[in-house]
Amino acid sequence: MAVKRDRKGHNRSRMRAVSFVCSALAVCAAALALLRAMPLQGLVTTDILTANGDNYRTNSNLHETQLTLGNVQPGSFGKLGSYSADGQVYTQPLYASNLLFPSGSKHNVLFVTTMHNTVYAYDADIPSDDGLLWSVNLGPALPTTFWNAPYSDITPEAGILGTGAIDLQRGVLYVVAETLENNAAVFRLHALDLVSGGERMNGPIVIQAVAAGSGAQSSGGQISFDPAQHLQRPGLLVANDAVYIAFGSHMDQIPWHGWIISYSASDLTAQLGAFVTTPNGQGGAIWQSGRGLAADDAGSVYSMSGNGDVDNSSNLGESFIRLSGPRAALADWFTPANWQTLDGLDADLSTGPAVIPGTHTIVGGDKYGQLYLINGDWMGRLATATFQGATILGGAVVGGMFNFALWSQPETAYIYVQGEQDPVKSYSLTHGIFSAAPVSMGATPVNVPRVGLTISADGARNGILWETTGDYSQSSVPGTLHAYDASNLATELWNSDINSSRDNLGGFMKFTNPTVIRGKVYVATSSGVAVYGLICPNATLHGGTPRSGASGPCLAGQI
Repeated sequence: MAVKRDRKGHNRSRMRAVSFVCSALAVCAAALALLRAMPLQGLVTTDILTANGDNYRTNSNLHETQLTLGNVQPGSFGKLGSYSADGQVYTQPLYASNLLFPSGSKHNVLFVTTMHNTVYAYDADIPSDDGLLWSVNLGPALPTTFWNAPYSDITPEAGILGTGAIDLQRGVLYVVAETLENNAAVFRLHALDLVSGGERMNGPIVIQAVAAGSGAQSSGGQISFDPAQHLQRPGLLVANDAVYIAFGSHMDQIPWHGWIISYSASDLTAQLGAFVTTPNGQGGAIWQSGRGLAADDAGSVYSMSGNGDVDNSSNLGESFIRLSGPRAALADWFTPANWQTLDGLDADLSTGPAVIPGTHTIVGGDKYGQLYLINGDWMGRLATATFQGATILGGAVVGGMFNFALWSQPETAYIYVQGEQDPVKSYSLTHGIFSAAPVSMGATPVNVPRVGLTISADGARNGILWETTGDYSQSSVPGTLHAYDASNLATELWNSDINSSRDNLGGFMKFTNPTVIRGKVYVATSSGVAVYGLICPNATLHGGTPRSGASGPCLAGQI
């Protein structure tokens, strides 16, 4: 494990000043305590601890106060720097604020994981490799030649593919790493200490599971989880005092199933449950374009399965699925009436589900271009021609849909989607009804549906849609980060190609959403993480080094 020494927190000078003024006033004790608890920049703290921003999987941060429609502009916003990584970064960068390190200093920390099985903890306010706090490698990644599959993007190795999840109360990052050992694929679940990278919770443990069934690869009425036939693509979920891990196929290579395996969040050696989507058939991968399993406030867990067998009983390919409790017990499901069409056209359910915040209403999409709205309390099971069981908006996009973002407001939720050869669009959802047509649409079609999408806003104000586009099969060709006015998508505020010499993104990673928090945008690339934020003329980088182009990160009071 490579470790670098951490740096002192930037709020120390504020604390010393207040201490001096307040030294004779007992009434200031409360103020001092508040300052010690403050994040390093400003009073509002929002952590990004899991894929898609939260367990609802909204792809949004509605507590962003620094980035506005007025300052995300070519003259005031741009690239601040980047963090290096030793492999492809398919996972969304995670962010934990104000972590206390053994030295006594506090840091906002960005966690980055790679396909080379390395986990990095970077100081999120030092956008360069100088910000490295610690790193650890979790073992030799599996060479993708092992699969004999024609991947053009996941190459040359598969290590950490699914976004991990942070448990702040326990102080750990849960992450799954795939390795090749004795010519066999192995998945391990790790719980890494946030401030040291050391193993916790009796980890790591080898992920193994058995479930009842007579389907593909069964023997004696049981199916054993086969790591060689599966990918750990969806983001991990921490809910119900458990860690949920979902698996799907790689390139639909027979045989495969969809698996959800749960472990105790406090003791990884305690497996709580193992659910299979097609125990008496085949298929039903849970891949979700990398989105995490969703959870509502009642603790129900939602997933979405792809191509596979359906019998409206035990085999639940092409379905929205609700699981109950830490044991991941099947509770309910919804299967579209045209599931056979979706299956035959490889137009399967693809986006992963999201929960409308504060409700049990589920949203998702498919590669047929349809949006679904489903009652999570009564999902309807297998739909028929006369009973749909869900609200379906056909033709929401042209071509496949792989991702979406939600901007939830008191009366209306806005759903942002991107199709193939389609402009980015938003639909409104009011009292359970989709708008029949987009309420806003971009001016230019984007010929890449496997985009990253994130909304940043200050509640219902200053909504910005961040979108990454590019050719995921060619890492040497830079992708593009776009910023749109979320209320009027025809207005593109900024993109990284306007000043490409300064703002070059790097290789585009499909499905990987930007992390937007505290005035910065962190974007995974094929070789690390690019960092964007507010820049000011004549500013300097950390340490006083002049920034090329006579611009640099804005400091307080300069914006």
